[in-house]
Parts: sequence; structure tokens; C-alpha cells
Amino acid sequence: MKTVRFWEVVADPRLVALGWLIRVHEGRSVNDLLANSSQSPGSDRHPANQLSPQQKAQAKQILYGCLRYYHQLKTIAENLLAKPFKDKDLDLLLVVVTGLYQLKYLSTPDHAAISESVELTRKLKKKWASGVINGVLRRYQREKDEIEDSLSKSLQFQFSHPGWIIKKLRQDWPSRAEDILSQNNQHAPMILRVNTQVISQKDYLSQLTENNYQASPHPVAADAVVLEKASDVFSLPLFQSGGVTVQDAAPQLAVELLQLDENLRALDACAAPGGKTGHIMQRQPNLELTAVELSPRRAQKIQETLERLYPAQSCHLICADVTEVEDWWDGQLYDRILLDVPCSASGVIRRNPDIKIHRKTTDIQPLVEIQSKILDKTWELLKPGGILVYATCSVFKQENDAQIAAFTKRNEVEFVSLPNKIEKKLNNEAEFGYQIFPGEAQMDGFYLCGLKKPG
Repeated sequence: MKTVRFWEVVADPRLVALGWLIRVHEGRSVNDLLANSSQSPGSDRHPANQLSPQQKAQAKQILYGCLRYYHQLKTIAENLLAKPFKDKDLDLLLVVVTGLYQLKYLSTPDHAAISESVELTRKLKKKWASGVINGVLRRYQREKDEIEDSLSKSLQFQFSHPGWIIKKLRQDWPSRAEDILSQNNQHAPMILRVNTQVISQKDYLSQLTENNYQASPHPVAADAVVLEKASDVFSLPLFQSGGVTVQDAAPQLAVELLQLDENLRALDACAAPGGKTGHIMQRQPNLELTAVELSPRRAQKIQETLERLYPAQSCHLICADVTEVEDWWDGQLYDRILLDVPCSASGVIRRNPDIKIHRKTTDIQPLVEIQSKILDKTWELLKPGGILVYATCSVFKQENDAQIAAFTKRNEVEFVSLPNKIEKKLNNEAEFGYQIFPGEAQMDGFYLCGLKKPG
């Protein structure tokens, strides 16, 4: 596959967006791509940094829009092409996708969307394809209604998800599947967690108002604030001094299930990216906390986050495979364990639309097996009378209800409930624990279940 060499061309928002899309198809995550492009400002190897703020916003809008609607736009493109592009010409298929996105969803003038898409073939050194690109986009412009009507029965066109996700959601949640799919294509709100060791939620909301931010308290999560409009985090009041961090509201509920108290011994078993680790420290500074993370890079990020938010507190951060207990455990049982396991991330597609491209149906069973192994291993580390909270950012029953059902057949457990004032605000349909759906009370899709070891 030909890789676009950005440093050989003049920075252009459409070309930058196209390059990001190509790299997503090569396996890169959007979060990593955007983080890398924001480093080394001015470097000619990061043309995104040569864009004006408005141009960079345009590139991101095209990137996220094309990922959200990729399966729909690809269905249109394949219907319009006389013959498909070869694998080595994926970049040309993505030129068509970006052009269709601008024609269908943006206010870009049609002539500009088409001419700029054609111009991209020159910048890609594939000018031979300019006639194909021009013809496909102009036909869509002329025959949009007829083309879309002919595709109306295609599930991938209707919902813009891979077929296996549509099928799985319909099996798991027949009455909710279409709403989940629709919510996955929406923009997720920016939600903050206020560090209540520094400032109360009420006082932080007042600071936001004073600084011309529009925000409101989250209706479910006690420490959460919802921004009406996404903002650069570094410009937020108290962000750099540790008064606030970015974290969706649903995972903030994990601390409620843990029922924290002073002088407990706690373990965060799969700690990255560290939001819940920090929330435990925030809610109960006087406990002994160990956090385990497999990835050295992600462990370093956790360390940096904790140092910003809780510089006066300590957390024993270990880089290890949590299932290789003999390599890191000191032999003393824990009163509380938080287990946010690796998962399909099917509940956070609206925030990470590249999941639709990266995740495959064959990924799920291996993930379920890893989850089961971690759950069994960490359960052995829990004291009798202790609480383990199992969590995923998934909406698939296989990783959630079914996982817990299988676990209860292997072990005797008692279930722990959220406080009633929180529980009554959730439209919970899980057999065990709590299943939150994307968009519910402005939260991402998330599952959590509190398990108490008898004794």
C-alpha cells in the first residue's frame, strides 16, 4: 500500500484527513494519530501542525465524519464504481469516501468537494484516476436520491456499521439495537471529572461560568460535569493544576460500587488509562492502592496523570501481566479490586469510530477468554467479604452478562448494588450488574457488576 508522504506536499486539510484515514486502515488508532500529529509543532514531518486552527478542525471533521459513516459511504462508492479499486489503491477509495462525505453531510459547495477530490489524485501521484473520481462524485451529485433509495435495504447503508456488529446487537438487544447503532454515529459530549480534593463540583461549575464555558452537572455521576461544547483541555480552569480531568461519566460509577473506606487494601488490576485509578485515590486518600498495567507506555501515562492530579498521594504502580500473579503480587489479599478488562470497546464507538474498522467478529471470543482468565485470577486475590467490580466498555452480552453468568457457576458470589439514588436513574436491562447504553444520560456504553466474596 502506498503511504502518503505528507512532508513532500503543501499541508492541506483534505490531504491530512486522507492520510489519517489511510493510517487507520493500516491499523493505527485515531487517538494515537492525533496525539502524534500534535507533537513537535512546526516539524515538517507533521504537516497537520502547519494548518491553521480552522483548517485542522476541518481535517478532524472529515476524519471523524468519514469514520462514523464509512460503511455507508463505502456502500455508495462500491455501487457507483464500474469496477472496484485494487487493494493497492485504497487511497483512491478513501478519496471517493471523503468526497461523498462532503457532498452528503457537509455544507461544502458541491463543486469544491468534487474539484478538491479530483485534485487529491494529483497530490497522490495517481492523476490517471481523476476521471473516475470526477465521474463517480458527479453521478452521486446528480442522482443522489435514486442511488440512496436503491440502497435503502442495505443494513450497512442504513446504520453505517459492519454487518457483524449489526447482527450481534440485534441478537443481544432486539428492542434497543437500532437506537444503539444510531447513538454510535453521534458526537459524544465532553465530560469532566472534578477533583473534589481541590474544588467542589458546584464551585467548579461557577469557575466555568466565570470563564465563559457553558456546562452542567451530570445527572448521574456525582463528580462529573458536562461541557456544552468540547474545549481544549489545557485551557480549562484548574486542568493543569490537577483540579479536573477528562473522563466519561459511566466509568465514574465504578467507585460507587467499590464502597471504599479508609485503610483498605485495593487493587486496580487493568489500570490504563488511569482515570478510575485516580478516582479511587480522590474518593479515599487513606487506602493502600496498587495499580497493575501491562503496557510500559500506558503505565507511564498513568504515572503522569496521577502526579498531576494527586501529587501528595502514593500509588504502587506495577508494569506487569496481571494474570502472572507470581511476578508481581506480594501475597497479601485485597479488600477491593477494580477489574476493567480488555474488551471489544463496542460501547464507545461514538467516541472512537475507528473501532468499526479495527474490530472484527473473530476478536470477541479471544477477548472473552482473556476476561475470564483475568477474572478468575484476580478473584483469588480478594479477601472473604471483599468486593470486586468487573467492568467493560462493551455492550455485547458475551463480554458482560454471559461472562458473569459463567463466573457464578464456577464461584459462590453475592452481588453488590449501586446506591439507590443512582440505580433508579438507570434504565438497566442487565441480568447481572448494570448495562449502560450509548447516549443514556449522556454516557458511553459501559457495563459494571459488583461481586462480593462470601465469608
